[in-house]
Amino acid sequence: MKNIVILATGGTIAGAGEQGKDIGYKSGSIKAQTLIDAIPELKNVANICVEQVCNINSDDITSEIWIALAKRIEELLQRSDVDGVVIMHGTDTMEETALFLSLTLGGFAPNVAGESMDCAGVVGNAAGNAAKPVILTGSMRPATAAEPDGPANLLFAVKSAVALSCPNSVILEPKAIGFSAVYVAFAGKLMDARTVQKIHANDLDAFSSFSTEGRESIISRFDVSSLRSLPRVSVLYFNADADASLIRFAAERSAGLVIAGAGAGEFSRTWVDAIHEVVEKKIPVVVSTRINRGSIVPEQLLVPGTIAAYGLPPAKAAVLLRLALTVTKEPAKIQKIFETLYTLLP
Repeated sequence: MKNIVILATGGTIAGAGEQGKDIGYKSGSIKAQTLIDAIPELKNVANICVEQVCNINSDDITSEIWIALAKRIEELLQRSDVDGVVIMHGTDTMEETALFLSLTLGGFAPNVAGESMDCAGVVGNAAGNAAKPVILTGSMRPATAAEPDGPANLLFAVKSAVALSCPNSVILEPKAIGFSAVYVAFAGKLMDARTVQKIHANDLDAFSSFSTEGRESIISRFDVSSLRSLPRVSVLYFNADADASLIRFAAERSAGLVIAGAGAGEFSRTWVDAIHEVVEKKIPVVVSTRINRGSIVPEQLLVPGTIAAYGLPPAKAAVLLRLALTVTKEPAKIQKIFETLYTLLP
C-alpha cells in the first residue's frame, strides 16, 4: 500500500458553523486528524500520515507560508517512504498556491541572470522529484454542512495520488493533466496546477482548467530555499472611469504590478499615462485581462516596457511575477520568463 502524506492548511474543508448549514461558517476550525478520522475509506486506499501546517482561511495565505510549505514538501518527496503528498487547502487561493508549488518543486531554476536567456537552458525535469505527485484539494461546503463535499474530494485526491505514484499510471491521458507533477483534485476532476482556475463562487464543481492540448510547456524551478518571503506585487483591476492614482499609490508600496485590463489588456488614457510613469521608475508591470478566457501577447501592449501575461489570469500572473523578481527586475527578462513558461492557451 502506498504512503501518502496529507498536509493541512485549513480552508472550508476544515470549516465549522451551524450544523447543517452551508454558509456562515469559520474556515480552518477543525483539526486535520479529526477530518481524516471521519473518512474510514482512506484506510483502504493508502497509509496516511497527517501534518497540520496551519489552519487558516486561504485568503490569509502568505508567501511565508508558501515557502515553508514548499520546503516541507521537498523534504517529504526526498524520502523513500513517501509516495505522494496531498494538501488540504481553501479554494479561494488554491490556484495560486498550486502554481507557486509547480514552479518551486523539482526541476531547475530559470537562467535569467546572464545577458540572454536560451529557452533550452531552462528545461528541467517536468515531473520534479521522482515524479511523486503533489495534489491540492478542498471543498465548497464546510465540514458541518448537511452534505459536505470535503470527504469525497479528499478521498479522490488520495486515490489520484496513489494512482499517479504508480509506474506507467493511466489514471488520465497526459493531455488531460498536462506535464506538471502538481495538480488540483476537485469534484472528480484532476487538473494541472498551471492551468487550473476557480470559475464559480458557489458550485461544488468550482474549478476548471485551460487546455494544454498541442502545447508543450516548459516547467522550471525557482529556488526559494534561502528565502523567507517573496517580493510584494499588487493587482489592479481596471474598470470604466477607474482612478489612475491607484496605480501610483500601489507602485509606491510594491516591487511590481499586475494590471487586470479590460478585453485584451486595455485601459484608459489616464491609466496609460500612470503606467508609463511606473515603468519609467523601473517597476515591472505585467498586463493581464479581467476576462476569464484569452491571452495577452506583447504586440497588444498599450505601454512600451510593460510585460504581457499571455494566458495567465491576474492572480496567477502575480505569482509568477513575484517569483521572477527574485532573480531579475529587468522587464525584458521577465517577459521572456512569461513567454517561455506560459504560452498555453489555444
